[in-house]
Amino acid sequence: MNVKEAIKKRFSTRAYLNKPVSKDIIYKILDIARFSPSGHNIQPWEVAVVMGKKKEELAEKLMEAVIDKKERRFDYEHYTKNLPPKLKERHNTCNRLIFEHKNIDPKKDKEKLFEHILQNFKFFDAPVELILMTYKGIGDAAFLDIGMFAQSIMLTALEFGLATCPQTSIAMYPDIIRETLQIDEDKIIVMGLALGYPDNEAHINKLRMPRDEVERFTTFFE
Repeated sequence: MNVKEAIKKRFSTRAYLNKPVSKDIIYKILDIARFSPSGHNIQPWEVAVVMGKKKEELAEKLMEAVIDKKERRFDYEHYTKNLPPKLKERHNTCNRLIFEHKNIDPKKDKEKLFEHILQNFKFFDAPVELILMTYKGIGDAAFLDIGMFAQSIMLTALEFGLATCPQTSIAMYPDIIRETLQIDEDKIIVMGLALGYPDNEAHINKLRMPRDEVERFTTFFE
């Protein structure tokens, strides 16, 4: 698999096999991803690899927070409600396609909708959840570095037959994550990455999101 194939093959996988991922493979993936670029080579990322009983504990606490409607508070400004129209359209299209694929009417099927939401916070039953973090107060540019690092993880995972799903949703409860994993207060919880062997027979994993053509987002200056 070359880089072009990996980029096009990667998608947000939302169903996984009940098959463990070895620590050795996770280490190898991170050992490759560590060569990701970062501004002035500061490498501002830290990773918590959450598996087994600790993963189940974290999932239970996050789902409990959703059920109890606890305040959602990211460590950073998440997407605002004031998205430009074309971005809002893409956001709505994503939700619509997922709901159609899962046969959910969000206005009528409240129970199915809620179960869909909870799936995020149980990491889609993936055997591994990677929590990506950076340091508080070092500037927004660190998020660029984290994004490139996350992409490296997701593409490298494909080399090992693994799939991923990037999740900023879980970062809305950073204090729960810090408390459960005993993470220092000086760390920002940026995102999660569900990691595992994909269930290729699952209906949800047949879904692919549309992408704009180059002409829609590019201007050439000569």
